[in-house]
Amino acid sequence: MATPNPLGKTHPTSPPYISSKTLHIAGILTDVYGLEELSQSCKSVSCLWLLHPRGSTKQSMANVASSCINDWQRRQSPDAKVGLIAVAFDQRNHGTRQVVPLANEAWRGGNETHAQDMFRYGFVSGFGNLLTKKAFSMAPLLILVF
Repeated sequence: MATPNPLGKTHPTSPPYISSKTLHIAGILTDVYGLEELSQSCKSVSCLWLLHPRGSTKQSMANVASSCINDWQRRQSPDAKVGLIAVAFDQRNHGTRQVVPLANEAWRGGNETHAQDMFRYGFVSGFGNLLTKKAFSMAPLLILVF
């Protein structure tokens, strides 16, 4: 049995549009939200990392990205010096990175190697790999985990 999506009913209507660009970084397709919304006066960019829930994909974070960036934009002056982008990527063995679907299941879902799979496909090493890439070495760092 798949884990229910905790974000499934959090946005009854679609939040306002936010720009999105998919970039290939360190072998991972990464969705970057809000690049077009950065003002010309922006001197620094904060990166909000959006880590999707277990059994989900990076696409499930689009509404969260839109809500966060739109809220940020509403609170900023037109000549704001700090901008915000949001970044989402598929965790190991999820979405575009899925290799073995059964490995995403728990023991009750028929996965006899659940403990090993949680370790093997865990998010820490994939996430750490992205954090060390120069493209995303921005400060301060914000992380939302669902």
